[in-house]
Amino acid sequence: MLGRSIGLSHTQVHQAHERLVASRLLRAGSSSPIRSSLVSVLTKGVPYFLPAPPQGDALVRGVATGCCVAPLPGSDAQRLVWPDEEGQAEGYAVQPLCTEAVQAARLDPQLHQLLALTDLVRSHRSSLRERSLAAQRLEHLILEPVAMY
Repeated sequence: MLGRSIGLSHTQVHQAHERLVASRLLRAGSSSPIRSSLVSVLTKGVPYFLPAPPQGDALVRGVATGCCVAPLPGSDAQRLVWPDEEGQAEGYAVQPLCTEAVQAARLDPQLHQLLALTDLVRSHRSSLRERSLAAQRLEHLILEPVAMY
């Protein structure tokens, strides 16, 4: 179970599940996402409610995110990383959506790609074109999940 592997208690997982159902991002009585709602939140809501402003101009060591994980055609985006002492990449720091995201990304490459695309959508270091391409790719991967596997 992903919750246990990233250090979440059963209670935390249950509470998160209930919040997602109440927000109409998960179907009641299942763990099946309402994909169109998820796309809308990630591409339109997250940039406003969980923005990723620049964390300084110095390069830092961390876990790759953004275009380093989910390359966009013709992109010259700046390298983004989640600051982490164990990380192998170097780039500009961006805070992950939550502290557990780094560990979750290490365990699940597909989730890492989705989180990286979300970082491109919410990052102030991404161009309008890059944000748009990342939003399109997120939509495609979420609405057509077989494309990820």
